[in-house]
Amino acid sequence: MTNIEKKISGETASILLRKKCIEFSLKKKFQLTSGRKSIVYCDCRKIISYTAEREKLINFALKKIKLDKTLNSLSNIAGGESAGIPYASLLAQKLKLPLSYIRKERKKFGKKSQIEGDIKSGDNVLIVEDLITDGRSKYNFIDAVEQVGGRIKAIFVIFNYGINTEFLEYKGKKIKIISLAKWEDVLYMLKLKKIFPKNEIQLIVNFLNSMGVKNLKFFL
Repeated sequence: MTNIEKKISGETASILLRKKCIEFSLKKKFQLTSGRKSIVYCDCRKIISYTAEREKLINFALKKIKLDKTLNSLSNIAGGESAGIPYASLLAQKLKLPLSYIRKERKKFGKKSQIEGDIKSGDNVLIVEDLITDGRSKYNFIDAVEQVGGRIKAIFVIFNYGINTEFLEYKGKKIKIISLAKWEDVLYMLKLKKIFPKNEIQLIVNFLNSMGVKNLKFFL
């Protein structure tokens, strides 16, 4: 990781904590959509309401995309329904590239399309989402792009849990994940700023390990 990338990760983690996009409840746990109880909750969608932080994160995203030479040929920015759409819109505007968005499933009426906007056969597509956990929610987006002949160059997220570190493996393919921060960055900030005592950080680390989050040995 370069110094620029380290700076981006640290500042992103600080923003997410400061704006309470990442929250903790060690006693009364959050209930996730899956039904699972969790002591952590991530809501990166909140950033769209904070203009300075939003601008900073989008500029960080542009830096990371431009640092990756394999993304020089992007021709479409595709937001995943629904949290990825605002970030995809901001990135597409900055990059001056076509924008599309992908529904979680096909519409039941009209043209019954899953993609809004145009993704053409041969387009090099960047899928944009707010975060990625185990990656399964991205499978429908990947399938939809490939069905119209698009080539997925990478998935961009504000926050990557770190269950899949650098790549998402799906149908024998390794799709690159570009993120601004991971749990290891957030935990480092928690320790640095002494937000939680050591025993509570240990509880958080143990819980994240149980979810399959990688690269947390430093905090054990």
